[in-house]
Amino acid sequence: MKWLWKYANSSQMLWRKVIGAKYEEEDNWITKEVTTPYGVSLWRSIRSLWNEVKSNSKAKVMDGSKTRFWKDSWHEKGNMEDLFPDIYNLIMFQQSTVADLWSPQGWNFIFRRNLNDWEIVRVVEFLNTVNTFTGLQPGEDKLWWTGDDKGVFKVNKSYKLMDQTDQQCSSWPWK
Repeated sequence: MKWLWKYANSSQMLWRKVIGAKYEEEDNWITKEVTTPYGVSLWRSIRSLWNEVKSNSKAKVMDGSKTRFWKDSWHEKGNMEDLFPDIYNLIMFQQSTVADLWSPQGWNFIFRRNLNDWEIVRVVEFLNTVNTFTGLQPGEDKLWWTGDDKGVFKVNKSYKLMDQTDQQCSSWPWK
């Protein structure tokens, strides 16, 4: 059974590398949108639903190399850019990953300028929020599907999630 698990993991990595090489990465989780007209209808269909998939997913941080600190939803409270837009505007290196900003001593944020008195309370609130992070672990970051208890994307569960009246989107393949 171990050989089957190793085979499944290696074939999944190979599949990601092939797709990534053909269509180039847009961010660490998905490729750029497909613009060529031939031979890509399956991937174009999958790729066109990315925004719905990502909005119902969280990044599970392991080594922190794929998860963008500000842009990806990795914290239990949500996306850092949305939670702290004022701090986001003060920070340099806004595209940094969790691994770029984390060290064994803690977070390493570099501000564009010195803080004003009225900003200090907000920065303390931000630091208290991110200090719940326990640190990096061995392994690759993963995308966690929030529609399933185990974080695994399943078509039937995604249909149920997207079928809710407040979640319906026009691009979802209802048929």
